[in-house]
Amino acid sequence: MTRKAAWAGISFWAALLFGAVFRSEKNGLFLLTALGLAVIVFSALKGYRRHAVVCFIAFAAGIAVNSSYTHFVYDRLVAMDGKEVTIQGYIKDISQIDGNFDRVTVCGEVDDIRTEISYVLPYGDMHYYDEISVSDTVSAIEDGVKFDSGSYNYSKSVFLQGGYATGSYELSGRCVNPIFRGIREYRDKLFEKIIAVCPKREGAFLGAMLCGDKSEMTPAMKTELYRSGLGHIFAVSGIHLVIAAAFFGYVVGKIVKAKRVVYLLTLAEIWGFAVFAGLSVSVVRAAVMMTVTRSGYYFGRKSDGLNSLGLCAVILTAAKPYTAISPSFLLSFLAVAAIEFVTLSKHEKDGKVESTLRLSAAVLFMTAPASAVLFGGVSAASVVTNLLLVPLCTVSLQICFIVLFTGGGAIATPLLMAAALPVKFVLYCSDILARYDFSYVFASSGVLLFIVIGTSILMTYGCVRISDSRKVALCTAAVLAVWCACGNVARVINDDIKVTILPNGKKSAYIVSTGGRAVIFDVGCKGKMDSALQHRMDKLGIREMPYAFILDDGAVTAAGYEDDLFLQPDIVFVCDDLISADGRKVYLKSGDTADIGDIQVKSAKDGFTVSYDDCDIFLGKGKMLINGDAIDISDEKRALEFDGNELSRL
Repeated sequence: MTRKAAWAGISFWAALLFGAVFRSEKNGLFLLTALGLAVIVFSALKGYRRHAVVCFIAFAAGIAVNSSYTHFVYDRLVAMDGKEVTIQGYIKDISQIDGNFDRVTVCGEVDDIRTEISYVLPYGDMHYYDEISVSDTVSAIEDGVKFDSGSYNYSKSVFLQGGYATGSYELSGRCVNPIFRGIREYRDKLFEKIIAVCPKREGAFLGAMLCGDKSEMTPAMKTELYRSGLGHIFAVSGIHLVIAAAFFGYVVGKIVKAKRVVYLLTLAEIWGFAVFAGLSVSVVRAAVMMTVTRSGYYFGRKSDGLNSLGLCAVILTAAKPYTAISPSFLLSFLAVAAIEFVTLSKHEKDGKVESTLRLSAAVLFMTAPASAVLFGGVSAASVVTNLLLVPLCTVSLQICFIVLFTGGGAIATPLLMAAALPVKFVLYCSDILARYDFSYVFASSGVLLFIVIGTSILMTYGCVRISDSRKVALCTAAVLAVWCACGNVARVINDDIKVTILPNGKKSAYIVSTGGRAVIFDVGCKGKMDSALQHRMDKLGIREMPYAFILDDGAVTAAGYEDDLFLQPDIVFVCDDLISADGRKVYLKSGDTADIGDIQVKSAKDGFTVSYDDCDIFLGKGKMLINGDAIDISDEKRALEFDGNELSRL
């Protein structure tokens, strides 16, 4: 049996994936199913008996690890919800909210359980890896209206959070890791340099690509780049480490002649950059895989990509089993697996362009099911952007690495300005691509999701097995055309009007949508729910948003749309006693009606009345009326949806 590590690692990861998705509730069922399959394969296929044994043992080990972690860590931590706890540890991450408060992630122990807790603390003289003790009443992190915080942090094994500046903390004055602190502070310094030198959008792009810091990227910019297929360039991972290691290895190789010394120095550089990038799941995966791969040469043995990937799956998930469903880990793992499968198939007739196209298509189809399930859509444009735009990104990244390894200094400014030039062109192309219907496929319906998953499995197999690259290109184009056609058909068929409610206490935001077209209402939120609106519109598969209605502070709220919303409304209706017009803004007096086609909107006190068919809905602050029946939504913690028949939680 070859590639035992690959078979074992993938089986181990699969067990953790199933366990994490179903919150460990069906682990017994999964284990019995795996046992049954193993017995069938062992009995019927003699050539695969070792495979059956290895896979079952690894799967059983994964189920055991998941169950143990859930019982001894997750359940005990969640039981602390609403209690005051004290954590002793160090500051793993820190970011400034404003001049008064910092968001701090503390890694340490609570009741002998190793964990991480997120706090908002008063601004103070805090630094990375400072030893700290924090006492506060903690709460379990749950999905909310603005963001699915519970699911996101669950995959990162972060289950608790403190209140908003309600706790007390004490710094010991000791740094637990001065080397790591120096690296992280150097990253922040370099990030500030990039932002200061480069134009706003280009600087935000370079800062995210090199440092993994997306804080300067607006929500609209992120949406644009993900839709155009460039979102993966910000998940600092394999491509970044390969460039960094190649550049560093070349320079060191000119100075040091001993190959093993060069290997050790390059290994130190790989992990130093991993710390520099914040030790995200994707960069740690790449660092582990490069370490394992290069170790084969160090010990005089040939390395194997799939074996290395299998070992990575075990190493990265054994301590934190819920990492198996982390979006960054999942997409990174699947993308590397696709590359390895295509590489091992050895299509000698492929030229450089054909090989790149095959790899790009394989990565797209291997990751498409996960992307559709996790994010509600797939970037079909990634096949093109990986071929044409990603190489330009790597040029900019290589220039930035010169700045990184030389410490900046006098040459930093001209180099960063040079790095911004390719990025400017990339952003220009991305902005155009992201707005075409064929660039991004929304898998908002169950049927379309099934089509995406089914065709992706077939095409992944085709990218590996079909020897003629022209057939691969033709099949890829055909499948993408089917996706786009099905998406447009789904929009036409789904012509029911839905009202999505995003509660925010005594204020609310609403989306009235039909057939991929939406009208949004900001009722007292003053733009603070814009990111939630964008997130929910992505889930609904919205491609057009011609109108927006704003109740309070209309000028300020409308101005924020440019940064917060990818889709920009043609007309913004603002409730105001002023009778005037300013560009796309139209001012409504109380009682005025706006007829916008399928629906009529009437301005009312503290909200809007939306009328369509035989339905009248009042959209107000923390409350709504459906045909006269009042519904209090001020205490709701999740988004709601009204489809004309019933009100349901999302």
